[in-house]
Amino acid sequence: MKISFNSVTFYQDKYEVFFKKISESSYDAIELNAETLPWATPHVDDQTSNEDLEKIINLSNKYNLDISSIGAHIDISQKNDEDRKSNIKYIKKCIDHSQKIKCPIVHIFSGELKKSEKKEEKLEIFYDSVKEISEYGFEKEIKIALEPIVGHVFHTYHDFENIWHKLGEDNIWVNYDPSHYEAQKLDIKDSLNILGKKIINVHMKDAMGKFPYFQFPPLGKGNINFEFIIKELEKLNYNGFLSIEYEAQVFGWEFSEEEILKNNYQFVKNLLN
Repeated sequence: MKISFNSVTFYQDKYEVFFKKISESSYDAIELNAETLPWATPHVDDQTSNEDLEKIINLSNKYNLDISSIGAHIDISQKNDEDRKSNIKYIKKCIDHSQKIKCPIVHIFSGELKKSEKKEEKLEIFYDSVKEISEYGFEKEIKIALEPIVGHVFHTYHDFENIWHKLGEDNIWVNYDPSHYEAQKLDIKDSLNILGKKIINVHMKDAMGKFPYFQFPPLGKGNINFEFIIKELEKLNYNGFLSIEYEAQVFGWEFSEEEILKNNYQFVKNLLN
């Protein structure tokens, strides 16, 4: 297993700057953020030019960093069909980018489930979106992985069982992020038993508390048993990336960029030794 770092932490930096920072901290790869968050902008989106994609390719070679995945997280379970189709188009553009920069994985999520909405109704919309996106990914030879998110329409590992029953397993993979299961107090062991054979990317992110009162602290500061997860991944012969998705600053944890890169890398490296 190799170690990657999600670019969202350095959303204010230009490509050259954050590639250099991540490379100098001994990482093997970068996960490119394509999601607009309340506190961060994406490094790639549907407006990213061919010139910028060429820069990414050159920097990947220059700093010897793979592009482990693109996180194209945007709501694709809206009832407004025009908005949904626009967001599907956005993801397809990220798949095109992924193909150009030789990034094998694009991972996506469903979108938030509001209190006034019915999960089953929204899931049907989500299934339609995933079917279209996964078929497009297959055409482009890019694997599409789903990430359940706490508070979203698609939010538990059991939701995978339902979508696989509905659409089949072949083109629908797993972006495994245990933080969203811990934040719902779901069983990590059970999640690995159910999802194991389809995991193609792993997010390393800790969690504490329970939805809606939860945090994503630095690795090792929350409640997740990462030693157990790594051992189970080894049993599954998982040899993909462990991608650190650092969002602890949003919850009040203050560390320098150097500390964030160094401490989290060392935490994961120790798990692999």
